[in-house]
Amino acid sequence: MEKQSGIVALRNLKTDKVYLFFSQDIKKDCVDMRFKLDLGMHPCRSLQKDYTETGLEVFRFDTVMLTEDAGELENMKKKMDLYD
Repeated sequence: MEKQSGIVALRNLKTDKVYLFFSQDIKKDCVDMRFKLDLGMHPCRSLQKDYTETGLEVFRFDTVMLTEDAGELENMKKKMDLYD
């Protein structure tokens, strides 16, 4: 399967909080994020806290945008002015 790049939202369905991230390989990065959350090692403290308190069941990964152009992904990241 070919890598898919884009923007992904990890949604907490209980609190309605959304964590956005940019990815050059969505499938790999979702697996990596889940691994870090399961181990309690995700760098976003508020996301980790919510995950630890509520568990996986209330979280959902949603693809917000797909792109084949890495430059377009970087431009979107700059336009949104989000922290890494």
